[in-house]
Formats: sequence, structure tokens, C-alpha cells
Amino acid sequence: MPTLGQMMLSLLGAWIRMAQRRPLAVVAAAVVLSVACVLYIKDNLGMNTSTKDMLSPDLPWRQLDLQYEREFPHHTDNILVVIEAATPDQALDAADVLYERLMQRPDRFRSVYYNSAITLFRNSALLFLDTGELQDLADSLAAIQPFLARLTGDESIRGLFSMLADAVEALEDGEDFDLAPLLRQVNAAIEAVEHHRDYRVSWHRLMSGESDEDDVQREFIIVQPVLDHDDPLPADPAISELRNIVKELGIETRFGTRVRLTGNVVLEQEELLSVQRGTQLVFLLSLISVTVLLQFGLGSLRMVVATQLTLLIGLVFTAAIATLTLGELNLISVAFAVLYVGLGADFAIHYCLRYRELLFGGIENAAAVEQSALHIASSLFLCAVSNAVGFFAFIPTDFDGVAELGLISGVGMFISLLVTVMLLPPLLMLLPLRKPRDPTAAARWDDALSRMLVTPFNHARTVRAIAIVAIVAMAGVILNLRFDYNVLNLKDPSTESVQTYQDLLKDSRTSPWTGVMLASDRDEALRLIHEYEQLDVVDKAIWIGDFLPENQDQKLAIIEEMNLLLGELPEAGEAAPSSHADQEAALRSFLGALERAPTVGSQPEFLKLQHNLRAFLDRAAHSGERGGNAALDRLSHSLLASLPGRLATLRASLDADVITYQSLPKALVERWQSASGRYLIEIMPRRNINENGAMRDFVETLQKVDARVIGAPVVNLEASDAVIKAFSQAFLYALVAIVVILFFMLHRGQDVAYVVVPLLVATLMTGAASVVLDIPINFANIIALPLLLGIGVDNGIHIVHRFRTAPPDDTHLMRTSSARAVVISTLTNIGGLGNLAFSPHLGTASMGEILAIGIGMTMLCTFVILPSLLMMETERAKRA
Repeated sequence: MPTLGQMMLSLLGAWIRMAQRRPLAVVAAAVVLSVACVLYIKDNLGMNTSTKDMLSPDLPWRQLDLQYEREFPHHTDNILVVIEAATPDQALDAADVLYERLMQRPDRFRSVYYNSAITLFRNSALLFLDTGELQDLADSLAAIQPFLARLTGDESIRGLFSMLADAVEALEDGEDFDLAPLLRQVNAAIEAVEHHRDYRVSWHRLMSGESDEDDVQREFIIVQPVLDHDDPLPADPAISELRNIVKELGIETRFGTRVRLTGNVVLEQEELLSVQRGTQLVFLLSLISVTVLLQFGLGSLRMVVATQLTLLIGLVFTAAIATLTLGELNLISVAFAVLYVGLGADFAIHYCLRYRELLFGGIENAAAVEQSALHIASSLFLCAVSNAVGFFAFIPTDFDGVAELGLISGVGMFISLLVTVMLLPPLLMLLPLRKPRDPTAAARWDDALSRMLVTPFNHARTVRAIAIVAIVAMAGVILNLRFDYNVLNLKDPSTESVQTYQDLLKDSRTSPWTGVMLASDRDEALRLIHEYEQLDVVDKAIWIGDFLPENQDQKLAIIEEMNLLLGELPEAGEAAPSSHADQEAALRSFLGALERAPTVGSQPEFLKLQHNLRAFLDRAAHSGERGGNAALDRLSHSLLASLPGRLATLRASLDADVITYQSLPKALVERWQSASGRYLIEIMPRRNINENGAMRDFVETLQKVDARVIGAPVVNLEASDAVIKAFSQAFLYALVAIVVILFFMLHRGQDVAYVVVPLLVATLMTGAASVVLDIPINFANIIALPLLLGIGVDNGIHIVHRFRTAPPDDTHLMRTSSARAVVISTLTNIGGLGNLAFSPHLGTASMGEILAIGIGMTMLCTFVILPSLLMMETERAKRA
């Protein structure tokens, strides 16, 4: 009774003979089916770029994160609009205008939140100052009240310099107040106009008494976009509309600001676009390099075409299965294509080179096609089963991304096997290899390669000794292998969202990576805040209670005094409009006031102002009427553009009232207290946790206070630990499963060792090389491990299978088509997959680097370690 294997080979032979009679029909049917699959994939396959969703929702930290998202949905799927300017005034004015427009587009933006736009905070802004700061502000405003009244009634160059003229007279008469901050900014404005630079006087700083800082001033608007899930880029319509609004309003030119977008929604979209751009480049480079290498290795353009068509159709079938079973791919499972190309190409190359060997040996084309399939089928089947079982071993892990990758890739191995043995034969009938006129010329490069590959056979003992020493050395090096758990380091650093995010991380006041804690009641919230703020790694902890100012009665009394003093300030526009002639006259009148005040006029800032004004007026006079008027307009804008907004803010802040929990607006409360009553505590880091060491220190210190803490840094760290654990488990499960399969299929323990030992050495060498070259393991390149496992197993199986079943007559195993196929497939993998290193996406690039190194190490071990092990049998036979 025939065995199952014999029955399968018989069926395969029958299929090949049928396909040989109708090769065109078979190939046409495969092409039509693949086209249908492509259309199905295009309409149904989605892409999920979230790293969190790749991990099991049953993990404790994932449950905490999911609870946070349920309790506070406004903190998820956000666009962070960052408005940057040289002064607070510019950022505030730009943010106000942009916020108002965004609020008019609920069809694109589900929610728009800008803290400073809330009426309660505009009217009660002064309550959030310390009592001492508020009293100092009140005293300063009281001292300049007469002059401020003059300016508020005439917000023009005429009003400003008339006010300064009055102030000069008051100072000359002995009154005491400090005009130096204003004079410095006025001087800077005149100099900026003269040099055609943008500059705005910061009336916010002048009124608040803040020092002139060189730091970038930022305002933030948080936008939740309407996501279009029918679009491959769900947030793209909202992001595009937001950018269009910024451009349409002229926010950047009108206010002298820079508007940048970041947040998880923009980061994910730009990452996906970066991967797509990188894929296009890598695809082109891979296509060229693989075609050249296949042509060089196979020696026939026809076989190259047949191989690539087989590979492409198999890849489409695998993607269709992924679409049918999963519906979407993630940043890990999308790598099934890389794994398929790497391992599927091996199947086709081994088949083609065995076919070539038989054909050049004198067998007719049809017979060579059939015999190649029947001879190579058992080793290909063993490779497919061992790889598939190895991939399926990923499924039980907690890393859903890895589990999905294992499922798709495992199925893909069987698809690759079937496509290779069922589609490649009819393709080779349609595109038969032509025998060379001079067979010896066609084999010259094979002979040269073979002479190089037989060296480990001739020096087996030396090779084994060197390998043992190298293994011991590399075992020490690999202890320094590290995992980079910073997801920003995977993204394209040239994208706006990444650059903005990294800039925000540098400042503890703006860091978007914070710890998050959900307290069940007020007492627990206060206790946790107290504990967190005692930690060296924490800058401060914020909760809803921080929006209820302290000492409100005392502050309201001070504000009431300010209101009595400033409440009668005239409204803008009460003075008659000023002409250019009026403005020039006001400047000259001010210079006259300085000349009449020798004591004040001799002070450094006033002397500088005199010099700048005279130079300005002289240049304006020599520029003609049009040029002079334009210069006055630029000066007016530089001096006074920010004044109206600050005066409006000042007037509004004088209407302050007691803030209670009940008076807090819903838009604020829902961001800090959930419907179920839980309080959100945001824990700000003291250091820049974009650095891995600082992030781990921050997270582990917070977890010592309460293990329920969550937030982006916790997610990054816990996800990384989960990934390491999942891949360690998966690699171990896969290795054990492969060893069991090899024992079952090869029947010899020593043959299993021949396959596995070089694989483990190659893995060790790859890890050591990544340490020496400073290429840390990360979320992206860790998926290279199963591919290296598969390639190593395949290489070993093919060489050992040929060694046992069809050794060459001259005993030089490295002269066979199996050895040549391993060389060609390895070089093809390096040429095809190594091009990933040129991707702008750093995660993809690091995967290409690890793959190129790992595949090279695998080939080295296959042709150096494995032959030296195989020679042990010959050595034992000679001793016997």
C-alpha cells in the first residue's frame, strides 16, 4: 500500500503532466484569479498603525489603557495644533482666530478645545496669579493708569508717543515708574522695521511684568477629527481641511507665527505615508537588485520572469487570505509580505536550479520539469511545514500583531509551496530554458563558486575550533543587546509631526508624554497628588482641583480695586483717526519732549530711542511720501498690532467672579472627571523622557506609588516588555516546533543538529553584530527574527536533504544545484530585503539593516559551520 507521501507525489506528477498539456490555460487562470484577488484586497483590506492595538487587550496595562480611553474619550484620536510665536501676544491672537474658524466646521471636527477660549478663564484669568503677583500687577497698572488711559483711547502711533511724551514730563517732574521694558521693545521695533524684520511689541509681557524671553511661546488647540473610515487615511480629510484653514486665514503671515500639527492622529497618518513612500523606493530598488541577482544566478531571463510571476501571484493569494480572515493589517503583520518574498523566492529558486541542473544534464524539457518537482517537493514540503509550524507558534502569544503575522505567514508558506509546484511547471513549459551552446561556459561561475565553498570541507576541524571561540566571544557581546522602546525612534524624523512632538518633549511644561492616573474619589486624588509631587522625576501633578484658584476672596478684593481704577478706561476708537502726518508729528513732538527733559533724555534707553527715531524719520523723509507712509504703517503694526487683544483681555479679566466646581464649564470638566466620577491626574515629567533611560526611570518610579498608572510612556515601556516577552516565547515555541517537525521528517537526530546548530550560531552572530553596529532591537526590526529562522532552517534542510538523498558523484556537495540555490536565494534576499534600509521610516530601515546582517550571517553559517559538521561523519567513517 503506498504511503501518504507517495500518493501526494503521484498526484503532483499527474497535475504537472496535465499542466504540461495546457500550460497557457493554467497560467491564464492563475492570473485571472490573482487579478480578482487584487480587486478584493483593494476594497476590503485596512491598515491599523496603532502600536497599542497590536497587543492583547487582556494584558493588565492594556486594560488600564482601555479603561482610560472609555472614561475620557476626549483624550483619544486627537490632533494637537501647536501655534508658535516669538511673543505670547502673537500666539494668543492667532489661536483665537483659528479656534473660532475651527468651531464653525463640526462636519470635519467632532470637538475643538482651547483652554484660553473658555469664557470663565478669560474673565477670571487674574485669579490664577499668586496673590503677590496680582498685587504687583495692580500696583504697576495703578502707576501708569493715566498714561494707559491716553493709549487706550488712541491705539495708534499718535496715542503711543503722546503717552510717552506725557510720561517723560512726569518722570522729569520726579514721578517714579519704570519705562525701561517698554522702551527696549519700542527700540527693537524701530530697528526691526529698518532692517525689514518681523517684530511685535509684546503688550502681554509689558502689562504682566514678565521678562523678555527668547523661548518659543506656544498655544495649543486640541482637535478631535471626524474620521472617514472609508478612506485609507481616515483622518486625512480633517487634517487637510485644518491645513487649508490655516492657509486661508493667513495665520502664519498675519500673526508672524508657525502652525504645526502633531498628536497621535497626525503621527499615525504621517507614519503610514512615510512607510508608503519608503515602500515605493524600496520596491524599485528591490525589483532592480533582485532581477539582476536572479539573472546572474539563474542565468536565464525566462526563469527570472517565471520565478517573479510565481512569487507575485503567491503573494497576492496570501494577501487575499489575510484580507478575508483579518480584514486589516498592523505595523507588524504587514511584514508578512517581506517574509513571503524572502522564503517564497527560495522555493522557486531551488526548483529552477534543480530544473536547470537536470536540463543541462541531458534530460528533455518536459521530463526535467516533472522530475525537478518530484525531487524537490519533499524538501520544499519539509521547509514549508517547518516554517509554517514555526510561524503558527506565534499565535498563542499576547502580542496580537505577532500572532496575526504568524497566522498569515504560516498560511503563506503553504500557498508558496502550492504555487511553486503547481504554477512554475506550466510557466517553464511556456518559457523553457534554452540549453547553452557551450555547457562548460555556462558552468564556469558555478565551478569558481564551488571551489570557494569547498574550503570548509577541507579544513573542517579548524573551522569548528574557530567557531567555538567565536561563539564564546559573541555570547559575551550579546548581553549588551538592547531594546529601543521609544516609538518616535521608529518614525521618519523629517516629518512635521515627529519634529514637533520631539520639541514638546524637551520642555516639562509642554511634554505630551505624561503619566495618567485615575482616582476613584477626591480623597484618593489628593493623596496620590501629594505622593507624586514628592518624587524627583515629577515636575507637577495636575487635576481638576487646580482649576479652582486659592485665596479667591483676597484676590477678588484686589481685582475690585483694579476695576475701580481701570474700569473707566476709554474704548478704542474714541479718538479721531490719525493720519500719517499726525503720526509723524507725534514722533517729532516726542523728540521735542525729550529735548525739554535733559535729565530723562540722558538715560541710555531714551538716548537710544532718540537716535533710532531720528534715523527712522530721516530715512522716511528720503523715501518719498509713499515710502515714508509705508514705513510708518510697518512701525505701527510692529508697535501696536498686539495691543487690542491685550486690552480686551485686561477688560475681560476685571469681571472676575468666584470659581466653584459647579461653575466650571462642561468642556473642561469632562476632560478631568469622568461620567462615572473618576478623577484624572496628569503627572508631568521633570526630565526629557524622549531618552530611554529617563522614560524607564519615570515609569518605574510612578509604578512604585501605584501600579495602576498609565499614559504614553507607560504604554511604550509595557508594550516593549510585552513585545520582548512575546517574541522570546514565539522564538522558543517556533524553535521547539521546528525541531519536533525535523525529528519527525528527517528521522535522524544528527541531521536535526546539522540544521539547527548553524541556525543558532547565525542568530547569535546577528545579535552580536547589532550590538557592535549600535542597531537596537525595536518594534519593527524584531520581526526579522522569524524570517532569519525560516531562511536558516530552509538552507539547512536543502543542504542536508541533498547530502542524504542525491549526493554528487564527486562527493563535493557544494558543487550541487542545492548549494548554488542557497547562495542565489540568500543574495537575492539581501538584495531585495536589505533595500529596506533605504526607507525614510527608521523602523523599516532598521529592519532592512538587521535582515541584511542576519541573512548574511545565515549564509555564512550554512556554508562554513554546516559543512564542517557534515564532515564529522566522513571523519568518523575514515577512523572506522
